Amino acid sequence: MAAKVEYVVIEGCVQDGAKLVRKGEVYVPPSTEIRDLLLEEGVIAKRGKLDSGSSTSDDGDS
Repeated sequence: MAAKVEYVVIEGCVQDGAKLVRKGEVYVPPSTEIRDLLLEEGVIAKRGKLDSGSSTSDDGDS
């Protein structure tokens, strides 16, 4: 059995019916079409798969 993939809002917020999902909150897309569109636009990302952007691999040893 495959693990269920969770998504998190990384840009702005997503309105799903009456529910508003804010940046940093877990979002469950209602369909694969919506999921793919929001992933492509950079609104959501797979949870645990966020780009590290400003982090470095420096472990403190100079």
